[in-house]
Amino acid sequence: MSAVLKLKNISKEFTEPRRNIVALNRINLELSKGQCIGLLGPSGSGKSTLLQIAGLLDNPTNGEIFINGKKCDILSQEKKNLIRKKYIGFIYQNFYLLDSFSALENIIIPQLINGSSYKSAKKRAIKLLASLGLSKRIDNKPRELSGGEKQRVAILRAIANMPKIILADEPTGNLDKKNSENVIKIIKDLVRHYKISFIVATHNLSIIKKFDKIIKLSEGKLI
Repeated sequence: MSAVLKLKNISKEFTEPRRNIVALNRINLELSKGQCIGLLGPSGSGKSTLLQIAGLLDNPTNGEIFINGKKCDILSQEKKNLIRKKYIGFIYQNFYLLDSFSALENIIIPQLINGSSYKSAKKRAIKLLASLGLSKRIDNKPRELSGGEKQRVAILRAIANMPKIILADEPTGNLDKKNSENVIKIIKDLVRHYKISFIVATHNLSIIKKFDKIIKLSEGKLI
């Protein structure tokens, strides 16, 4: 299978007054189409930094990033933004839904930003919400939703533009065991149905066993 994401010898250092902190040390990683990789590691191990670099939100100190076969680390910020808009979706632990907007609107907005018409964006949003049992919640704002419902809306927002890659940073971190298992099942179903590739960063061992591949990050190195 061809890699939709390839990280080659990625290193990241942060400079502090008295020392350099090595967050990532020569990381090599390939993500294939329709593959779900679990990225395991404790807080401070570099998981979030790795996802930020993979999602073109941060620049590595050294190394190369390839998305859908295109070398991206040398691109201008404007071109990186276009690649990210076209190919990448993000899911976060704290949901980051827009509080003033309904569940439906939270899924419509990223589609409008990506150039969809309002009519087609609304139609897709309604269909996506129905697919995860949220038809009765389309007019509810985030404050009126449970944690599990918020995360389902956040997942649907991430896939609304059908990206090739979704980067999920501790997506079950604020959820109980039942909702955590439900979120992982949803992710697996999305991988199978839409052939979207996922990297899921977590420190939860029980959920990570269900993924195609598990890699562990410790002190900035893959082990």
